[in-house]
Amino acid sequence: MKDAGETTRRRKWTVRGLWTVLAVPASALVTAGSFGIAYGAVEAPGWWASSVVFVMALVATGCLIGLVGLLLDPHREFGKPDLVAAVCVALTTATFTYALQQQALHDRGRIEQAVVTSVYYVDGGGGLSDGGRVARLADRSGRELAGTVSAGHLAVGDRLTVTVDPEGRLAVQRGSRPGTPRLWWEISALPAALQALVCSAIGFSTARQNEWFWESRRSAAAGAAA
Repeated sequence: MKDAGETTRRRKWTVRGLWTVLAVPASALVTAGSFGIAYGAVEAPGWWASSVVFVMALVATGCLIGLVGLLLDPHREFGKPDLVAAVCVALTTATFTYALQQQALHDRGRIEQAVVTSVYYVDGGGGLSDGGRVARLADRSGRELAGTVSAGHLAVGDRLTVTVDPEGRLAVQRGSRPGTPRLWWEISALPAALQALVCSAIGFSTARQNEWFWESRRSAAAGAAA
């Protein structure tokens, strides 16, 4: 009996270890999906297309994660670690998106002199105090540039230096071409690493819950048989 108990204990810890370890590459796949979402959002033509790609891809990723979790462990409840992991996915995707935008402007951005064509407030839903003062710009030929910039003290007719995406996929940005967004790539690694750590804890917890679930099932079946 002692040998049988020791074998059972080793089997349990082996399964727990496998769930914990396998959760890391699973988290890496989700992070790769976050990068794909960000890349699609940045490369989609127009801000509305980027927004649609971003939202729909996040929804698809969430559904996929939920489906996998349902198939592997249908009796496991959604808990705080799952919420933390979901927040990490959202943060990783957002930082990837910003880093890719800055990288694209660094690689292909073109510095131009622009003129302010209009200045107005963007209503944040709670009045002008919750919004921001923004400006629309045009290049020297009069062609309107994509997006808006923070107006600050700008007025119509003012000229300023901006960085423009020649492909028209990214909004205009004030100032000279940005440098390599190395810091943002490093920042994006932080939520991804936290996500992997949390997923490992989720894997271990799931293995433990599986044990309790099946042990309770076996105990109930044995009690019914008696």
